[in-house]
Amino acid sequence: MRKESKIIPWVVAIFTSVTYAQDSSITIATQTGNTLGLTFSGYQYKEPSLDVVISAPLLGVDYTGTYAFGNDWFAKADARYAYGFAKYSGSGTQNNIPYSYYDLRGLVGYDFNFTELGGFVLAPFTGIGYRYLFDNQGGQTTSGANAYNRSSTYVYLPIGVTHRMKVNDTHKLETVFEYDYLIQGTQVSQLSQAAPYLPNFTNQQTSGYGLRLSSMYQFDAWSVGPYVTYWNIQNSNTVTQTITVNRVNYRLTAYEPANNTIEAGIKVAYSF
Repeated sequence: MRKESKIIPWVVAIFTSVTYAQDSSITIATQTGNTLGLTFSGYQYKEPSLDVVISAPLLGVDYTGTYAFGNDWFAKADARYAYGFAKYSGSGTQNNIPYSYYDLRGLVGYDFNFTELGGFVLAPFTGIGYRYLFDNQGGQTTSGANAYNRSSTYVYLPIGVTHRMKVNDTHKLETVFEYDYLIQGTQVSQLSQAAPYLPNFTNQQTSGYGLRLSSMYQFDAWSVGPYVTYWNIQNSNTVTQTITVNRVNYRLTAYEPANNTIEAGIKVAYSF
Protein backbone atom coordinates (compact mmCIF):
# COMPACT_ATOMS: atom_id res chain seq x y z
CA MET A 1 0.00 0.00 0.00
CA ARG A 2 2.85 2.38 0.74
CA LYS A 3 4.37 1.77 -2.72
CA GLU A 4 1.07 2.53 -4.44
CA SER A 5 0.66 5.74 -2.47
CA LYS A 6 4.07 6.89 -3.71
CA ILE A 7 3.31 6.05 -7.34
CA ILE A 8 -0.05 7.84 -7.54
CA PRO A 9 1.33 11.38 -6.85
CA TRP A 10 3.95 10.88 -9.58
CA VAL A 11 1.28 9.81 -12.08
CA VAL A 12 -0.83 12.85 -11.17
CA ALA A 13 2.20 15.15 -11.50
CA ILE A 14 3.14 13.76 -14.93
CA PHE A 15 -0.45 14.02 -16.20
CA THR A 16 -0.71 17.60 -14.91
CA SER A 17 2.54 18.67 -16.59
CA VAL A 18 1.50 17.14 -19.93
CA THR A 19 -1.89 18.84 -19.75
CA TYR A 20 -0.25 22.19 -18.94
CA ALA A 21 2.16 21.83 -21.86
CA GLN A 22 -0.74 21.18 -24.24
CA ASP A 23 -2.69 24.16 -22.91
CA SER A 24 0.29 26.51 -23.13
CA SER A 25 1.13 25.50 -26.72
CA ILE A 26 0.54 28.31 -29.20
CA THR A 27 -2.33 28.20 -31.65
CA ILE A 28 -2.02 28.71 -35.38
CA ALA A 29 -5.61 29.86 -35.87
CA THR A 30 -6.20 33.57 -36.50
CA GLN A 31 -6.50 35.31 -33.12
CA THR A 32 -8.14 38.53 -31.96
CA GLY A 33 -5.47 41.10 -31.09
CA ASN A 34 -3.28 44.01 -32.13
CA THR A 35 0.16 44.22 -33.72
CA LEU A 36 2.54 47.18 -33.94
CA GLY A 37 5.42 46.99 -36.40
CA LEU A 38 8.57 48.89 -37.31
CA THR A 39 10.10 48.51 -40.79
CA PHE A 40 13.40 49.39 -42.45
CA SER A 41 13.41 49.16 -46.24
CA GLY A 42 14.91 50.16 -49.55
CA TYR A 43 12.50 51.74 -52.06
CA GLN A 44 12.88 52.26 -55.82
CA TYR A 45 10.48 53.80 -58.37
CA LYS A 46 11.20 53.62 -62.12
CA GLU A 47 9.75 55.07 -65.32
CA PRO A 48 11.64 52.96 -67.91
CA SER A 49 10.55 54.99 -70.95
CA LEU A 50 12.05 58.20 -69.50
CA ASP A 51 15.00 56.69 -67.59
CA VAL A 52 13.64 58.18 -64.38
CA VAL A 53 14.65 56.54 -61.10
CA ILE A 54 13.67 57.61 -57.58
CA SER A 55 15.25 55.67 -54.73
CA ALA A 56 15.13 56.05 -50.96
CA PRO A 57 15.72 54.29 -47.66
CA LEU A 58 12.43 54.29 -45.75
CA LEU A 59 11.53 53.99 -42.09
CA GLY A 60 7.97 52.80 -41.53
CA VAL A 61 5.45 52.02 -38.82
CA ASP A 62 2.36 49.91 -39.18
CA TYR A 63 -0.58 48.64 -37.16
CA THR A 64 -2.87 45.65 -37.62
CA GLY A 65 -6.04 45.05 -35.64
CA THR A 66 -7.60 41.59 -35.94
CA TYR A 67 -10.97 40.29 -34.80
CA ALA A 68 -11.69 36.54 -34.91
CA PHE A 69 -15.42 35.82 -34.93
CA GLY A 70 -15.00 32.32 -33.45
CA ASN A 71 -16.33 30.41 -36.47
CA ASP A 72 -13.08 30.56 -38.50
CA TRP A 73 -14.02 33.92 -40.03
CA PHE A 74 -11.95 36.99 -39.21
CA ALA A 75 -11.63 40.69 -40.07
CA LYS A 76 -8.53 42.89 -40.16
CA ALA A 77 -7.74 46.60 -40.36
CA ASP A 78 -4.24 47.61 -41.51
CA ALA A 79 -2.57 51.02 -41.45
CA ARG A 80 0.98 51.77 -42.60
CA TYR A 81 3.09 54.93 -42.91
CA ALA A 82 6.62 55.18 -44.34
CA TYR A 83 8.94 58.17 -44.71
CA GLY A 84 12.39 58.88 -46.09
CA PHE A 85 14.58 61.17 -48.18
CA ALA A 86 14.84 60.21 -51.85
CA LYS A 87 17.28 60.69 -54.69
CA TYR A 88 15.96 61.57 -58.17
CA SER A 89 17.80 60.66 -61.37
CA GLY A 90 16.39 61.69 -64.76
CA SER A 91 16.61 65.25 -66.08
CA GLY A 92 19.67 65.75 -63.90
CA THR A 93 19.73 64.62 -60.29
CA GLN A 94 18.22 65.84 -57.05
CA ASN A 95 18.89 64.67 -53.49
CA ASN A 96 17.17 64.75 -50.10
CA ILE A 97 13.62 64.84 -51.47
CA PRO A 98 11.02 64.27 -48.71
CA TYR A 99 9.14 61.13 -49.74
CA SER A 100 6.28 59.42 -47.92
CA TYR A 101 3.26 57.20 -48.34
CA TYR A 102 0.49 55.67 -46.27
CA ASP A 103 -1.58 52.56 -46.90
CA LEU A 104 -4.99 51.76 -45.37
CA ARG A 105 -6.74 48.39 -45.75
CA GLY A 106 -9.83 46.55 -44.56
CA LEU A 107 -9.79 42.75 -44.95
CA VAL A 108 -11.98 39.72 -44.30
CA GLY A 109 -10.89 36.09 -44.44
CA TYR A 110 -11.46 32.49 -43.37
CA ASP A 111 -9.22 29.90 -41.68
CA PHE A 112 -8.86 26.43 -43.22
CA ASN A 113 -7.15 24.17 -40.67
CA PHE A 114 -5.21 21.23 -42.10
CA THR A 115 -4.35 19.26 -38.96
CA GLU A 116 -4.23 15.95 -40.84
CA LEU A 117 -1.47 17.20 -43.16
CA GLY A 118 1.10 18.03 -40.51
CA GLY A 119 -0.75 20.92 -38.93
CA PHE A 120 -1.01 24.24 -40.73
CA VAL A 121 -3.58 26.91 -41.53
CA LEU A 122 -4.39 28.46 -44.90
CA ALA A 123 -6.35 31.69 -44.53
CA PRO A 124 -7.47 33.31 -47.81
CA PHE A 125 -8.54 36.94 -47.55
CA THR A 126 -9.75 39.89 -49.59
CA GLY A 127 -10.97 43.43 -49.00
CA ILE A 128 -10.23 46.98 -50.11
CA GLY A 129 -7.05 49.08 -49.98
CA TYR A 130 -6.14 52.76 -50.33
CA ARG A 131 -2.56 53.96 -50.91
CA TYR A 132 -1.45 57.60 -51.02
CA LEU A 133 2.10 58.69 -51.92
CA PHE A 134 3.52 62.22 -51.87
CA ASP A 135 6.71 63.18 -53.70
CA ASN A 136 7.76 66.60 -52.39
CA GLN A 137 10.16 67.29 -55.26
CA GLY A 138 9.62 71.00 -55.90
CA GLY A 139 12.92 72.73 -56.69
CA GLN A 140 15.66 72.30 -59.30
CA THR A 141 17.76 69.38 -60.47
CA THR A 142 21.51 69.60 -61.08
CA SER A 143 20.85 70.23 -64.80
CA GLY A 144 18.73 73.30 -63.99
CA ALA A 145 15.41 71.60 -64.76
CA ASN A 146 12.53 72.81 -62.59
CA ALA A 147 10.99 70.03 -60.52
CA TYR A 148 7.48 69.84 -59.08
CA ASN A 149 5.49 67.98 -56.44
CA ARG A 150 3.56 64.85 -57.37
CA SER A 151 0.97 62.77 -55.57
CA SER A 152 -0.25 59.28 -56.34
CA THR A 153 -3.42 57.58 -55.12
CA TYR A 154 -4.29 53.90 -55.62
CA VAL A 155 -7.57 52.21 -54.77
CA TYR A 156 -7.06 48.47 -55.07
CA LEU A 157 -8.50 45.03 -54.36
CA PRO A 158 -6.19 42.78 -52.30
CA ILE A 159 -6.52 39.02 -52.82
CA GLY A 160 -4.19 36.83 -50.80
CA VAL A 161 -3.59 33.86 -48.56
CA THR A 162 -1.79 33.45 -45.24
CA HIS A 163 0.07 30.21 -44.46
CA ARG A 164 0.67 29.64 -40.75
CA MET A 165 2.47 26.70 -39.13
CA LYS A 166 4.05 25.74 -35.82
CA VAL A 167 7.82 25.53 -35.60
CA ASN A 168 7.61 24.20 -32.03
CA ASP A 169 5.33 24.68 -29.01
CA THR A 170 6.24 28.36 -28.64
CA HIS A 171 7.30 29.50 -32.12
CA LYS A 172 5.43 29.72 -35.43
CA LEU A 173 6.02 30.90 -38.99
CA GLU A 174 3.53 33.05 -40.93
CA THR A 175 3.93 33.64 -44.66
CA VAL A 176 1.63 35.90 -46.69
CA PHE A 177 1.21 35.90 -50.48
CA GLU A 178 -0.90 38.70 -51.99
CA TYR A 179 -2.03 40.02 -55.37
CA ASP A 180 -3.37 43.58 -55.55
CA TYR A 181 -5.70 44.47 -58.42
CA LEU A 182 -5.65 48.19 -59.26
CA ILE A 183 -9.20 49.57 -59.36
CA GLN A 184 -8.32 53.22 -59.83
CA GLY A 185 -5.12 55.25 -59.80
CA THR A 186 -4.96 59.06 -59.75
CA GLN A 187 -1.79 61.07 -60.42
CA VAL A 188 -1.63 64.80 -59.68
CA SER A 189 1.34 66.69 -61.16
CA GLN A 190 1.74 70.25 -59.86
CA LEU A 191 3.45 71.66 -62.96
CA SER A 192 2.67 75.20 -61.84
CA GLN A 193 5.56 74.82 -59.38
CA ALA A 194 7.96 74.39 -62.30
CA ALA A 195 6.58 77.45 -64.15
CA PRO A 196 3.69 79.73 -63.08
CA TYR A 197 2.08 79.67 -66.55
CA LEU A 198 1.83 75.87 -66.58
CA PRO A 199 -1.37 74.16 -65.39
CA ASN A 200 -1.58 71.28 -62.95
CA PHE A 201 -2.54 67.93 -64.47
CA THR A 202 -4.62 65.09 -63.07
CA ASN A 203 -4.34 61.74 -64.84
CA GLN A 204 -6.22 58.50 -64.27
CA GLN A 205 -4.74 55.00 -64.28
CA THR A 206 -6.93 51.92 -64.59
CA SER A 207 -4.47 49.18 -65.49
CA GLY A 208 -1.96 47.75 -63.06
CA TYR A 209 -1.30 45.35 -60.22
CA GLY A 210 0.74 44.84 -57.09
CA LEU A 211 2.40 41.84 -55.43
CA ARG A 212 3.32 41.33 -51.78
CA LEU A 213 5.29 38.63 -50.01
CA SER A 214 6.25 38.49 -46.35
CA SER A 215 7.43 35.85 -43.89
CA MET A 216 7.37 36.48 -40.14
CA TYR A 217 8.99 34.23 -37.53
CA GLN A 218 6.95 34.60 -34.34
CA PHE A 219 8.19 33.88 -30.81
CA ASP A 220 6.23 34.88 -27.72
CA ALA A 221 4.77 38.33 -28.49
CA TRP A 222 7.54 39.27 -30.92
CA SER A 223 8.00 38.54 -34.61
CA VAL A 224 10.62 39.40 -37.23
CA GLY A 225 11.03 38.77 -40.94
CA PRO A 226 11.53 40.09 -44.47
CA TYR A 227 8.94 41.53 -46.84
CA VAL A 228 8.74 42.64 -50.48
CA THR A 229 6.14 44.88 -52.15
CA TYR A 230 5.95 45.42 -55.93
CA TRP A 231 3.74 47.63 -58.11
CA ASN A 232 3.46 47.60 -61.92
CA ILE A 233 1.29 50.39 -63.35
CA GLN A 234 0.58 51.04 -67.04
CA ASN A 235 0.26 54.35 -68.92
CA SER A 236 -2.45 56.70 -67.70
CA ASN A 237 -5.03 58.43 -69.86
CA THR A 238 -3.98 61.53 -71.81
CA VAL A 239 -5.15 64.99 -70.73
CA THR A 240 -4.93 68.13 -72.90
CA GLN A 241 -5.13 71.71 -71.64
CA THR A 242 -4.77 75.09 -73.34
CA ILE A 243 -2.59 77.85 -71.92
CA THR A 244 -1.93 81.40 -73.10
CA VAL A 245 1.56 82.89 -73.03
CA ASN A 246 2.13 86.39 -74.45
CA ARG A 247 -1.32 86.22 -76.10
CA VAL A 248 -0.42 83.00 -77.88
CA ASN A 249 -2.42 79.84 -77.16
CA TYR A 250 -0.61 76.57 -76.64
CA ARG A 251 -2.08 73.10 -76.24
CA LEU A 252 -0.31 70.95 -73.67
CA THR A 253 -0.80 67.20 -73.48
CA ALA A 254 0.31 65.14 -70.48
CA TYR A 255 0.14 61.54 -69.32
CA GLU A 256 1.69 59.48 -66.54
CA PRO A 257 4.10 56.94 -68.07
CA ALA A 258 4.17 53.26 -67.18
CA ASN A 259 6.12 52.70 -63.99
CA ASN A 260 7.10 50.09 -61.45
CA THR A 261 7.94 50.26 -57.78
CA ILE A 262 9.73 47.79 -55.52
CA GLU A 263 10.23 47.99 -51.78
CA ALA A 264 12.14 45.33 -49.82
CA GLY A 265 12.96 45.38 -46.14
CA ILE A 266 12.72 43.82 -42.72
CA LYS A 267 9.99 44.16 -40.12
CA VAL A 268 10.01 43.80 -36.34
CA ALA A 269 6.60 43.58 -34.66
CA TYR A 270 5.02 43.22 -31.23
CA SER A 271 1.59 41.64 -30.68
CA PHE A 272 -0.69 42.31 -27.74
